[in-house]
Amino acid sequence: MADITATDILHDMKGSKKSALHREHHDVSSNASNHEKSQQDIERTASHGAGYDLSNIPIEDGEYVVTAKTWAVVVVLALSYGISFWPVPFFSTIQSGMAEEFGANPASGAWVTSVYTAGGTIAFMVCGANSDLFGRRYFILFGNILVFVGCIVGATSHTIGQTIVAHVMIGFGAGNCQLAAFALPELLPNKWRHFAVVIADGLIYFDVIVGPVVARIAFTHGQTWRWGYWGVVIAIAITSVILALFYHPPKHPRGIPWDQAVRRLDYVGILSFTAAASMILSGIVYVQLLPSNSPTVIGLLVAGFVCLLFFALWETFAPIKEPLAPTRLFTANRGRALTAPFVVGFVVTMFYYGTNITWPTMVGVYFTNAETPPRTVYLLATVQGFGIFTGAMILSFGGKYFQHWKWQMGVPITLMTFFGGLLAYVTPAHENLGIAFAFLTATFYGYAQYLSIAYIQFGADQVELGIAGGLAGVARYAGGAVAVTTFASILVSVQTSYAVSHVIPAAEAAGASPQVAEAVLAALPLGAAALKKVQGLTTDIATAAGAAFIESYVQGVKTVALASIAFGGVAIIACFFLEDIGPKMTPKIEIYLENDTQAEKNKYH
Repeated sequence: MADITATDILHDMKGSKKSALHREHHDVSSNASNHEKSQQDIERTASHGAGYDLSNIPIEDGEYVVTAKTWAVVVVLALSYGISFWPVPFFSTIQSGMAEEFGANPASGAWVTSVYTAGGTIAFMVCGANSDLFGRRYFILFGNILVFVGCIVGATSHTIGQTIVAHVMIGFGAGNCQLAAFALPELLPNKWRHFAVVIADGLIYFDVIVGPVVARIAFTHGQTWRWGYWGVVIAIAITSVILALFYHPPKHPRGIPWDQAVRRLDYVGILSFTAAASMILSGIVYVQLLPSNSPTVIGLLVAGFVCLLFFALWETFAPIKEPLAPTRLFTANRGRALTAPFVVGFVVTMFYYGTNITWPTMVGVYFTNAETPPRTVYLLATVQGFGIFTGAMILSFGGKYFQHWKWQMGVPITLMTFFGGLLAYVTPAHENLGIAFAFLTATFYGYAQYLSIAYIQFGADQVELGIAGGLAGVARYAGGAVAVTTFASILVSVQTSYAVSHVIPAAEAAGASPQVAEAVLAALPLGAAALKKVQGLTTDIATAAGAAFIESYVQGVKTVALASIAFGGVAIIACFFLEDIGPKMTPKIEIYLENDTQAEKNKYH
């Protein structure tokens, strides 16, 4: 959102170009006093429940030009973002196998992706908000370096513990790299914001489509999977050098000197949120590894939510000058500016992860088996990735023509929920129908997800874009972590219960003794090789028990798909409270590179 207060508008309407240039060349001390005045205007506006309306500000397209250097930096920022995300689709596919290869419990592989998510969540909240004080450059460069080091640690690891440590580093570094989600759009005109967030995610389409396929192939060829790390090391080294040379945004986005910013840092908020996120997300992982009533699970979740509550109270009532999550942003325009978009972004991500459990389960249980050609498995695994890409492209090139941004948010979310819910009625006999529904729900998710990010970014003034952008990242990461545990727990609970009550009777009806039936139930999850070792097994018993076992997954997937409708419904309701971002999508460019020809146009340097 444009960094314009009531005072600035008055000067722009009455002042001359000479006085405007004089204001732009104030030293850092003057910028600090301007920031205080601007901050008071923002707070006064928010206290009256009003949003930021730029519709009456005259802006000429000719005033704002995207230079070739800016485009080059935009591309490299997007590459840095995508490279840092590569470990998620690649290693999440083989993390259980890696743990087993290291001699550990395969279930411990769940930590590999989970700690990445935790690191990214913390980085977005803490570093995203503080990039408004210290500039985006050093956070993004630090992220690139940390991903570089973390991938070297991962590539040389020979224990699951070392791999987990590597992914803690990679995840926190990636969260900083992915500040490009808002550092990139601020370099382009506001009217391109919906397209700019898609550009930032550009390489991720390659990641999610190609990553799982390459990971499966690499894991079947010995230690080749280590190139999943070495490739990132090489690529991120290149982006690091280019960004270090050419990416020079303003060092003081709020006009506050660094020594003053250090004194104003929300240290208590940083520590309490970090503790809350670490414990809650760790507890979520343990829910999948331990009984839900385990003291470890209960202790982590209770302590984590207590810290989160403390964080919320601290941000609301403490006399902080630079809070991580200012309450006034959430209450601006009665919550329509930021709160409603944040709810939409959080819930839409949760819905996607629900389908990200149902569709892979269908592929692995319904439509493929040990005899299925690998090429078929790989093609089915790309359905969702191509769907997300399609939705993003429709938004990028059609959004500006469709206008009516609230409808553009509400309609795709409704269709996403509709087709995602229809996955509940897909059976092993309806493969083509399953492909169609999975593709369509992913398409509308891609559209809604990127538009929700643009909405969240427009929920704050430019001087607080880091806060809004950080919250958008938290919505994606944290929403995904909560959803994975929720939907995975539903699937396991329903599937296990149905299998126990139906597989044994089916096997006994086909002639199995109770002992054989029990052995069949235990062997089925382990695959055909384990099943063949059951003494007394006949073809009829295997067929009957196998059909009942597959049906247990049908029931589990059906329950997950139906449960996801509830989350989609919450997002649909939140859409009614969105404000129209049309007036904010102006030709204005918020930030210019300090080493480019238009640097003098920056308000703060």
